[in-house]
Amino acid sequence: MRYRLLIILLAAFTLALQAKNTSNGFAIVIDSASYRQAENEVKRYAESIEADGLKTYLIIDRWFHPDSIKQELKRLYHVKKNPIEGAVLIGDIPIVMVRDAQHLTSAFKMNQKRDWQQSSIASDRFYDDFDLSFDFLRQDSLKPLFFYYSLRPDSKQTIRSDIYTARIKPLEKGKKDKYAQLRDYLTKVVDIKTNEKNNLIDNLSVARGYGYNSESKVAWSGEQLALKEQFPTLFNPGSYVKFMDFDSYWPIKPYWMNEILRPDLDIMLFHHHGSNDRQYVNGYKSGSDVNTSIENIKIYLRSKVSSAVKRGKDKEETISYYANLLDVPRAWCEEAFDPVLMEKDSVMNASLEITVDEIIAISPNARFVMFDACYNGSFYEDEYIAGAYLFNDGKTVVTQANTVNTIQDKWPDEFLGLLDHGLRIGQWGKYTHFLETHILGDPTFRFAKNATDDFDINDALTTHRNDNRFWRKALASPYVDIQAMALQMLYENNDPGISDLLKKSYFESPDMIVRLQSLMLLSRLNNDTFVEVLAAASTDSYELTKRYAFDFIGKNGSEDLLPAVAHAILNDNTSKRVNFKISSAYRMLNLDKLETELLNQSEDLPLYAREMLDNTLKSIRSANQSKKSDILSISDKSISASKRTSEISRFRNHPASDEADILLSVLADRTDDPELRTAVAEALGWYNYSYRKGYIIEQLQQLVSAEPNETVLSEIKKSMNRLSGQ
Repeated sequence: MRYRLLIILLAAFTLALQAKNTSNGFAIVIDSASYRQAENEVKRYAESIEADGLKTYLIIDRWFHPDSIKQELKRLYHVKKNPIEGAVLIGDIPIVMVRDAQHLTSAFKMNQKRDWQQSSIASDRFYDDFDLSFDFLRQDSLKPLFFYYSLRPDSKQTIRSDIYTARIKPLEKGKKDKYAQLRDYLTKVVDIKTNEKNNLIDNLSVARGYGYNSESKVAWSGEQLALKEQFPTLFNPGSYVKFMDFDSYWPIKPYWMNEILRPDLDIMLFHHHGSNDRQYVNGYKSGSDVNTSIENIKIYLRSKVSSAVKRGKDKEETISYYANLLDVPRAWCEEAFDPVLMEKDSVMNASLEITVDEIIAISPNARFVMFDACYNGSFYEDEYIAGAYLFNDGKTVVTQANTVNTIQDKWPDEFLGLLDHGLRIGQWGKYTHFLETHILGDPTFRFAKNATDDFDINDALTTHRNDNRFWRKALASPYVDIQAMALQMLYENNDPGISDLLKKSYFESPDMIVRLQSLMLLSRLNNDTFVEVLAAASTDSYELTKRYAFDFIGKNGSEDLLPAVAHAILNDNTSKRVNFKISSAYRMLNLDKLETELLNQSEDLPLYAREMLDNTLKSIRSANQSKKSDILSISDKSISASKRTSEISRFRNHPASDEADILLSVLADRTDDPELRTAVAEALGWYNYSYRKGYIIEQLQQLVSAEPNETVLSEIKKSMNRLSGQ
């Protein structure tokens, strides 16, 4: 069936603004019902975009199928005059639920046998990355807005979006109906873009919730230093920067709520855990005094006991169980049924999180809000946190958030300093997103340029996108994020000297941001230079660079990097998150040789207390024993296929280079369970940082011609493309 779209070029607006000399376009995609309800507001919104130098195209979706929309966006991207640089999807535009592409997310790894609504990823990469190819599976019978697609094996297996996209999707359960929300929101956007054209970024706040990044103070301080590099004038007199850690005050929620109400707040960065309808702010009150400790235990017991009884457990048995388990007075458990304490606990629990309803009840004013949290951007739900900030009476006009869970150990502030140069938020998001990451709200929104140079970042990323000579010159910029973007573009344009340039940039740059960018791009090349820089990055002054270094060291698996691991264990164990990355790498390293290296380095090292080293050696030996035992189960056909498959799935998080041969041998055994072999083929696709990547690709190529099972063959081809960087 062929799907069609009604395209309306907003010629009146274009003709009225010819003096702007626009070179790029922007697409507004909207469903017909929303357009009928908000036609005037949409036209004024389009005028505001044209006033900022972009020609607008209006696409009214009357046929309701993702393929049709993507086809038209692709056509508009390739037109000779005014090609689009981005698009916004307004209202009830089909939501693509992606399957078989978990490697394109930061953390999502769910068994796809589970309910499709839960095990698929809502993603607009379908619309903005034209090199990603999908097979249409079906439309959801209960939620007709959902369309399920599978990433094809012959598709590109990495994200490199051609345009930027954003969603403007009102809440189904807002304080007004969704069309009133849409009208009010578009009116707000136009007003702010009209009245705040000269608004510089001079007010930025950062908030960190409990449990984020293991509550590492080293990681927290590292981000503050990095932001000073990215926003140098923001730390000058006359500007206002605030960092609010969760344990600065208990509960911190009122302070966060007051902060987002500030009329002059430009950017709010949230780092915390979350769900579609909640921001998790605090845990129980921390403290070393006896009374706080006892009270926390009581709160814990009241929660556990009452929850168990609500699920049908016997009241007396439950009380006895927890009293004996923790060796506490029985009376502490019986408090679970005290009406006064139940009410007190309810109030206390409400103080630990921010809900959708609470945001709807106030007026958030931060113009841009970033949610570095799971599920806060779940626009496919009836209500979602990021939407509550947008569809409100406040001044928040754009957010970035995630549709599913997201990893903590990522670079959330990457390229953020470019917003200080007037970069459109959509363009920023285009270079920072995973499959689950989305801009919600107006992607054309930007702050006034707060730099003295004549560098036009929006023009650079469109008109000069493929101009390596231009980007080589940009490396001389005094601004770290422009240097970082120059490296990014030279990498994307396959500059012939990119590897040497990245090495030079890492070893010679005094800037943390430039060094981290060099490491991140070298990780995609995965060559000898990458290993050389990895060893140096393990002692970098920027905590996030070290964190990434040890993540890459484990996944690379080269024995040349073991001295760096041993050195860090002995000399750099104050960052909880770096320590976590090192311990997580154990299953991917040669632990016999690591232990030898550790003992050699510690032999002449003066240690005040050897206890820390001894505990580490115990952990290494325990991990080594477990690893050797577990690996044998993979090829043991006397063990059930489900248990073997479960063990194989570990390699997605821990792709141990030295154990790739065992996986390859199971994959090559065509008498083995096909579903298990498919899981093996998929697991091998996670070896993209391995020093044995080339060898694995060669082995997979040899298996392709003789593989009779289409499902297994499809997964082998997909993994080959992933490892090849396709």
